[in-house]
Amino acid sequence: MSKNIIFSIWSDLTEEHTSVNDYKKKSFQIYKNKLIELQKKYAYYCKADYEIFKPKSTDYANVQFDKIFKLEELCKYYDNVVYFDLDVIPNTRYNIFNSFNFDNICVYEYPIDTADEMARTISTRIKNGAPISAMNRYSKVCAKNAMLLINDIAGNENIVNTGVVCGNAKSINNLKFSDRMNEMNKTLNIAMKDNLYPDEISKAWIKNNEVYFLYLLERYKIKFNNIGIQWNYILDDLVSKPTAAAHLIHQVNKDFHVTISRLN
Repeated sequence: MSKNIIFSIWSDLTEEHTSVNDYKKKSFQIYKNKLIELQKKYAYYCKADYEIFKPKSTDYANVQFDKIFKLEELCKYYDNVVYFDLDVIPNTRYNIFNSFNFDNICVYEYPIDTADEMARTISTRIKNGAPISAMNRYSKVCAKNAMLLINDIAGNENIVNTGVVCGNAKSINNLKFSDRMNEMNKTLNIAMKDNLYPDEISKAWIKNNEVYFLYLLERYKIKFNNIGIQWNYILDDLVSKPTAAAHLIHQVNKDFHVTISRLN
């Protein structure tokens, strides 16, 4: 029988960051134990171990890399490894370990419509000389594609969300994420100075695990499984209502009361 694990990470983030404002911190404080309980319950249903790890860093950006490094570590001891952000709420009786071939890394990839309202908002900010947050999804696509262009590769308009990532030793080692960190850092630094985008976008770029993740997939043509929206249903400023059709609800907006109240 395969030895499987679902894990998450948690840190009481002390550094200021747009993704961890006071509302989100308070919401986590209220619902942290309930979120762990729900993830642990789902792991038990999947006959998998469950662990929550504390990263060394309290900086948001670095913590997001720690989860990828922990994937690499755990695949040495487990046949199959699944990572959930702590704001991922299971809403299913489907076993994720039986749903995908973990020989290919599993992650949710989706397109960013550059003509949608978000992109028009960016256009307005650029006209006004206002900087664009590096956490903006369109900005992430731009950063990823600028990195690819340094290698003479034309990227697509897609991005990944690493709130849910699955794999095994074969697929995780194929990504070589930690081994390629220096390469990615250097490529980003070059791309920040040599790119086709306005300064209002490029000057805000920072190291980002999702930008780097998809850069590797496209740069090295790594096969992966797109787990689809049903396995990473993101609730944020664009979509705020949960759906029973989603297996995993990713509460990016941290309005946990909305989703958890429907589960009880």
